[in-house]
Amino acid sequence: MNESKFLETLVERYLNNQATDKELEVFMDLLRQGRLDDLIRERMDRDEEQDNPENPECSTVRSFHSQLQWLQIAASVVLILF
Repeated sequence: MNESKFLETLVERYLNNQATDKELEVFMDLLRQGRLDDLIRERMDRDEEQDNPENPECSTVRSFHSQLQWLQIAASVVLILF
């Protein structure tokens, strides 16, 4: 498996609460190094694009929930790191 695919799989497993303890260690280490920044940013953008563009109110709510989810993940990471 190439590095890019490995990182994508690692982020997916983390977001789906399927990561093993070892994978969590690797995830946190890579996150500290900033090696997951671009991948996580792309994932956030993709999640936003999946919102329903035909219903702006629904899209706004989903966008808020998506951003809230990422904020919760970021807060969890900060708590773990410090």
